[in-house]
Amino acid sequence: MSGHESAIATLMAARSKAVAWLLQAIESDGRPLGSEQGNGWTRVPWALSLSGETAVAEAVMEWALREGLDGRGAFREGPALGAGQWIPYKLGQLVMGALQLGRYDAAEPMLDRLEEMQLPNGGLPIEPLGSDFADITEMTSTAQAGLAALRGGRMDMARRCRDWVMECLDAQPEFPHRLYAGRIGDTLMTELPERFAWLLRVEFDKPRQCYFQSAIAAAFLGYYAMRTGDQEALAGGHRCLLTSIEGTDEQFTDLTSVQACKFGWAVAVMAVADPAATYDAHMVRMADWFADRQESDGSWGPSKFMSPSPSMVDLVMKTAEHAMEVSELVAGLAAVRARQMR
Repeated sequence: MSGHESAIATLMAARSKAVAWLLQAIESDGRPLGSEQGNGWTRVPWALSLSGETAVAEAVMEWALREGLDGRGAFREGPALGAGQWIPYKLGQLVMGALQLGRYDAAEPMLDRLEEMQLPNGGLPIEPLGSDFADITEMTSTAQAGLAALRGGRMDMARRCRDWVMECLDAQPEFPHRLYAGRIGDTLMTELPERFAWLLRVEFDKPRQCYFQSAIAAAFLGYYAMRTGDQEALAGGHRCLLTSIEGTDEQFTDLTSVQACKFGWAVAVMAVADPAATYDAHMVRMADWFADRQESDGSWGPSKFMSPSPSMVDLVMKTAEHAMEVSELVAGLAAVRARQMR
């Protein structure tokens, strides 16, 4: 068995266990367990539809439309909205699931809300309107909203997200070893409020960092390049991957951390986007990375150094996230293997 085939088999086994866990975490009416405590379910329809569980994904989407959203594509007050933080990120995830299911009726109002939240610099904020920090736009939120816009045909919105990410990369003073992931207007934030320091200043030569910031940007730019032929965006995606590739090995060896999960997704996307890319070893390594962090019951949780006793909200959120990323990694490995067989 080749390295690609072995990695695909590892990932498919992990996904099967994760999907089985997710199915038992969803009630008969589509309600995810833990939804009365918080919003960890937004990626569930996306993950299940990619995994072939269309019926349950539809049930969760219908539950979300009925009880999680307000009829206009925004989260209802209560557990779904929470404190109003990370809303573009979470709404963008739900859009991806709706579009994967062909539910344009659900996706369009959510895309309208995302477009309303996009600030003039093209970025998306992590804090709600009215917050002292509502003018801070951030990479993960912007990239996820850009993905939703790209998938949903909102190309003007996607282009503005693309420009925000590229401008953020161009402004970096210590790249690729340090990434500043926030902007106010057109200014890169290098002096950070304590509340956001760990999130928005990523030290790739240190352990237990928010490595996902550059990875989701790489995934977005890779998809954008495939959709538009934008070679600058493609080059930007490769630049984003350098942060992890040249960073500390503890991203991949620390079993208490899942901060590098999006790197597996990103290298898969970029391997497909650029046939000249040589990310095979990274994709194969990430197959074992996911398997090594999966619990025996099939679930994944957040980083143990942060959340040693995860809640059901946490478990649903992370199991859905990793199941989605595993699906994308399988697709990347399969595409590369097929190209090599031509």
